[in-house]
Amino acid sequence: MKAKISLLVFFCIFQLALSQEGLPTYQDYLTSSWYLIHPSMAGAASSNQIRLTGRSQWFDVQDAPTLATASINGRIRNNIGAGVLAFSDTNGNFSQNGFYATFAYHLNLTSRQLSLNRLIFGASGAIIQQKIDERDLVNPRFNDPAITGNILADTYFDTDFGVSYLNNDFFLHLTIKNALSISKQRFNVFTNAEPESQRRLISTVGYTLGIGSNGFSFEPSFLYLTTPSINEQIVDVNAKIYKDLNGNKFWGGLSYRVNFEGTPITTNNETVEEQRFQTISPFIGVNYRNFVFAYTYTNQLNEVTISNAGFHQITLGYNFGADSYRGAEKRWNCNCPAIND
Repeated sequence: MKAKISLLVFFCIFQLALSQEGLPTYQDYLTSSWYLIHPSMAGAASSNQIRLTGRSQWFDVQDAPTLATASINGRIRNNIGAGVLAFSDTNGNFSQNGFYATFAYHLNLTSRQLSLNRLIFGASGAIIQQKIDERDLVNPRFNDPAITGNILADTYFDTDFGVSYLNNDFFLHLTIKNALSISKQRFNVFTNAEPESQRRLISTVGYTLGIGSNGFSFEPSFLYLTTPSINEQIVDVNAKIYKDLNGNKFWGGLSYRVNFEGTPITTNNETVEEQRFQTISPFIGVNYRNFVFAYTYTNQLNEVTISNAGFHQITLGYNFGADSYRGAEKRWNCNCPAIND
């Protein structure tokens, strides 16, 4: 029985690893920066950005998933952006660490001084190492040749490509993540289960509206993520509000996520139902001078959950170098706080 449980846990970990190939996509892009998921947004803001995020799930569950990221992005020339991003993602016996380096080219589509009308192309190269620790999965009473009892590790190179269109208060981002097809030699025991192509397609669209003359702005946005290899489709519906106050900015909002692919569950030992993964994530943040602080809480809306403790995330940031940009790019003549932060 213990062997079966261990194998069940192992395969669950594997499926989670498969669905989160590379940097996982959570709601941290709403509190950190768009660069976290779209390479084309490197250097898009009017200042350089340093961001640190830490995410922890289910405090009452041992070896629950955790994620930490550290990134910096900015403009190195008037039309060239760059960024680097490092992350560490753990999930029980599975872990992955990665490093991204990004180049972005900004194409200005207007000659008007304070008008934002820009097309940006971005590409990231990534080095990612994945590990599976099988040492505590070995059961001396059950010899499973698929369990080596060792730590399996594989390191590979990958790329992301993206394009962003920014037109005053409107923004549109399209990104292909994990663009390369990769064969992981150390995990070849799963060759028939793990496809070489694990591309994720991410698109976001949104608009920022000014509310009266009291410094409020409202920003609805939508994210669509699909992973064709596992038939995964996710949609985020986001609402974010900003308040300018004496040069500082207070903001917060709400994000609702739903996965369209349901998971069958059994109740009363006979009734089979399909449960879709759904979450609701309120968040709040402040930009005080050049510093950024934000907190996000995520709660699962499913009837069957591993824990009711929820997910917690902290974002810390620092903005610098705005004075090095040419005059018109210090502040666009639009609400667009995601660009001007």
